[in-house]
Amino acid sequence: MTKIRLALPYVFLFLLTALALDLANPHFDKPARDGGFFLYAGGQILEGKIPYRDFWDSKGPGIFYINALGLLLGGGSRWGVWFIEFVCIFGTLILLYNSLSKRWGVGAALFGSLFAGLGLRAVLGYGNYTEEYALLFNAAGLALFLSMVDVERNYWKYLWVGALFGLSFTFRANNIGGLFAILGAVFLFYVFKRNYLETLRIILAALAGFALPLLLWTIYFALLGNAGEMIYASIIFNFSYSAAKDREWLDIFGGFGRYGMDWYGWFTLAAWFVLGFRVLASFVQRKVSVFEVFLLLWFPIEILLSNLSGRNFTHYYIGWTLAAAVYSAFLFAEVWQAAFKVPPLEGWSDGFSAAASLALIILLIAISPSSWTRYAGTFRSGGAAYVDPISAYIRDNTQPDDLVLTWYPEMGVSFMAGRVSPVKYLYYPLFLEGSLTPEIEARYIEDLTTNPPELILDCARSVDAIPSLDPVTREEQFSTPGLKRKMYLPPRLGEIFEFVERNYQIENTINECLIFRLNQN
Repeated sequence: MTKIRLALPYVFLFLLTALALDLANPHFDKPARDGGFFLYAGGQILEGKIPYRDFWDSKGPGIFYINALGLLLGGGSRWGVWFIEFVCIFGTLILLYNSLSKRWGVGAALFGSLFAGLGLRAVLGYGNYTEEYALLFNAAGLALFLSMVDVERNYWKYLWVGALFGLSFTFRANNIGGLFAILGAVFLFYVFKRNYLETLRIILAALAGFALPLLLWTIYFALLGNAGEMIYASIIFNFSYSAAKDREWLDIFGGFGRYGMDWYGWFTLAAWFVLGFRVLASFVQRKVSVFEVFLLLWFPIEILLSNLSGRNFTHYYIGWTLAAAVYSAFLFAEVWQAAFKVPPLEGWSDGFSAAASLALIILLIAISPSSWTRYAGTFRSGGAAYVDPISAYIRDNTQPDDLVLTWYPEMGVSFMAGRVSPVKYLYYPLFLEGSLTPEIEARYIEDLTTNPPELILDCARSVDAIPSLDPVTREEQFSTPGLKRKMYLPPRLGEIFEFVERNYQIENTINECLIFRLNQN
């Protein structure tokens, strides 16, 4: 019976993970645009292709290789990637629960974990995002920091904290808000105490650890002869991307709206304000801890980093998940102590914790019965993956070695069809003005004209972010008030239109997507 009581919190976390990953279930839909690209990239790696040389994206190498690992484990199936997603999120929640329960008690840990899981569900969507996998490394780094926050001279642990955030960085460059907050807190705390040597030692240890994964990846790609392109794509290019879009200062609050965590974000912000009053009181009493300084810095940094590009994509706010857990757990502990005059660490027995976990399990089942119905349907089907009609058409009407170009980069279609693109820069023309270089555009045109694909899938009209390759459809787009003005039209786009008009004809239309076939001359 004791083992069951102790296991109930982890059963709750397991179900919470499943709920967060509901829409990512490969049985019910195709992958999202980014997730589909990463699946395609993983498949290409398993075929011997090299990131940044044979296909290009501005993400770190971690996301490509973790997809390759998932596909390897799943025998080429999306379920292998979904399994790794599950492990990463479940591991994140376990790390959060264990760390928060040690600091503020089981009640706060359960509340923080629930808040994190539901907040993550609000922004995760179809999953397989760079920010999602980074959660595990960030949670491990945060847990390690919390384990030693009240103890000095743990330089080796700070090195490991840096290394964990360094791993996170290799998925996406702005995944490291926690590390910035840790370094900022250490600097302010120890400099205020005039302990400059301690400040320097800790920061250098953390930065050395941070550099380690980057160094290993650089050596790996140097052996492949592609280190410079990896560094340019995953780090340098992102500066031009971030600077390419004008932003209003109000854009920084995008994560609190319908494209972000919504009220989960507002609640976290409210908890941060309460924390601010707590830090102010500690400052007056000269009892400010490095942990309090960290909490004061952390959430504002996460808000800033998630809005650097000025584009409000929901998955940008996945990085808020850990902050939502910690700040909500802090607020729970403060309210508990104020209401019951009992420290939160002392107010929960094993029996009470088990009862609370059971209640939360029932809550998860009750709030989203459709999710569990979908999982039941998945088990009944034997886990068969969703069959996309466009992918099925391409697979049935081309040979395995035929090249297929996607115009509007739905590379998930190419992945499910098992077909390869002829171009390296798969996201063209979906670049921002100022981020597209003449070299990228020239290489795209060269790849397209030198290795013309058998089919071109033109899904421009389904999103209206780029102009269609079909002149009639393109005219319809441009006649829509305001639509052309929202598009960035690269300088040499006309050359591509002319090439397609000379060499291709429309063969079919499926779900607003035009399918062009190469003329047989």
